[in-house]
Amino acid sequence: MNKSLNKYVNDIISIAGANDKSWDVGANMFIANAKNVGVEGAEHYPGADHLDWAAIAADLAPITPAAEADMLNTFSKDYRARMSEVIAARKAGDYAKAIEVMTRE
Repeated sequence: MNKSLNKYVNDIISIAGANDKSWDVGANMFIANAKNVGVEGAEHYPGADHLDWAAIAADLAPITPAAEADMLNTFSKDYRARMSEVIAARKAGDYAKAIEVMTRE
């Protein structure tokens, strides 16, 4: 289980919202942004433009098809299990708590 995406829960949700998509599509967009760093003409999804995408790409590396699938599946499983806690934390403006919820074992 690759939990690398879990610490980016707030950014994933921001990208999803900025693009009028669901959180799971936001996770795919987040990875696409990391994979597309430095690729001229590649798609970049707005919503978390404050991030250092090169650093995130390095943090998630290697983003092989198998690693990407594992990250997405793990994020999806964990988010579904903890969705109400994440939403409550974010609603209260406690974005650090949302990350804490998603990164706990």
